[in-house]
Amino acid sequence: MRWNGLRMVVLAVASALTLSGAFPTGSDAADGVPVRFAARVSWVAAQTMVVATDDGVAVNIDLSQVAQDEYQRLAPGARVIVTGALGRNHIQASSIESPEP
Repeated sequence: MRWNGLRMVVLAVASALTLSGAFPTGSDAADGVPVRFAARVSWVAAQTMVVATDDGVAVNIDLSQVAQDEYQRLAPGARVIVTGALGRNHIQASSIESPEP
């Protein structure tokens, strides 16, 4: 599924939860929706990483809440599992795991 398609699904779910009263209202209603997906590292610089999903979609990852030892040795092409929350234009990562030993 392409990133825009994924975002549309997440926004639809967030809208449904907002209408049911289970989710806060406002323009940032989709922010904070949990996500977990596999991808390949494109690049890492400071506290930002860009990964590519299996369908080639580039995703911006904010690493500011992740321990540096979880990502400091990652090289381009490394397979990772990103866990975090959907932000406006990025994923706020809470962990970066390497499924490869």
